[in-house]
Amino acid sequence: MARDLPQAETVDDTSQTRRIYDDLRRSIITGQYREGEKLPEARIAAMLGTSRLPVREALALLEFDGIVSALPRRSAVVRSWDRTAVEELFDVRIGLEPLAARLAAARIRHGADSSPLRAALREAQEATDSRDPLRIAETNAKLHGVIVELSGNSLLTQLMRTILARMAWLFFLTADRDTDEQRDEHRHLIDAISSGDERMAEYAMLSHTEAGRAPTLAIVTALRHADPGH
Repeated sequence: MARDLPQAETVDDTSQTRRIYDDLRRSIITGQYREGEKLPEARIAAMLGTSRLPVREALALLEFDGIVSALPRRSAVVRSWDRTAVEELFDVRIGLEPLAARLAAARIRHGADSSPLRAALREAQEATDSRDPLRIAETNAKLHGVIVELSGNSLLTQLMRTILARMAWLFFLTADRDTDEQRDEHRHLIDAISSGDERMAEYAMLSHTEAGRAPTLAIVTALRHADPGH
């Protein structure tokens, strides 16, 4: 029995860290914590009625996601979006996601189940119909994550996990983009991957991702001009 107690505490600590992480991540994405704002451990812990340790661990996860930055002996700070940050994210996505689409199509051609793709697409379409910007952002990022998981490449999946939170955040910031057009693009993308045609899937993902670069840059630039304090 004595050996079981530390394990139970660890599980509880982990779940508490995850809840705080989810809370903070959502608050950052929706702008409750503004870009450039400090996130003091003590203040957040007091506000949540918890100790500083799970807050520190949650902030470390957010730093890994690239949506906060931290300096030694200083508070974590919400990162900011500028032209460079957007370009860097799209450059990395262009490098990783067409490969993921091609590998996923190849696996489907060899008998892998495509139903997770269809389920993720339905979820994203339902979110679009709801007109809830956070739900749309989260489900669209999840759809891209499912494609990567279906690729079967564990290293690729690990690399993508480090940028999915940033993708969801950017999707939320650019919620004014034509959601119906994006829904059609996603449907075409999933059809291409599900067909098992590797080259068509790769090209569909490349086209879809690159098509988002210019409108995303325009929206982020407009946001910066509207709120120069960021």
